[in-house]
Amino acid sequence: MSAEFYRIAHIVGVLMLFLGLGGMFAFAGKGKASALYPILHGLGLLVMIVAGIGQAHKLGYGWPTWMILKIGCWVVIAVLPTLAKKNVLPAAVALLLALVLGGTAVWLAVTKPI
Repeated sequence: MSAEFYRIAHIVGVLMLFLGLGGMFAFAGKGKASALYPILHGLGLLVMIVAGIGQAHKLGYGWPTWMILKIGCWVVIAVLPTLAKKNVLPAAVALLLALVLGGTAVWLAVTKPI
């Protein structure tokens, strides 16, 4: 598969992740949300990591610091629904944190500062 295929799959995974996050945060503390949202969240994470690593391999990146930091951003985003559900973080704060971390991950990928 081409690097462009992996790039598109990676972006689709990001869309799935944030659709799932939005659905789960919308229902946080208001009862049980549809099972579709956690499924979208989990599949989005899986698609993102497979496509991201595949693209990095195709382009010969190895494991630069910016990529490790980007994966760290996604790991934190992955646990935010659990933190919101257990009332460790309010849903609005968790959503804002997801947006900031998502933006940081994009910035790291585009600029590759380190």
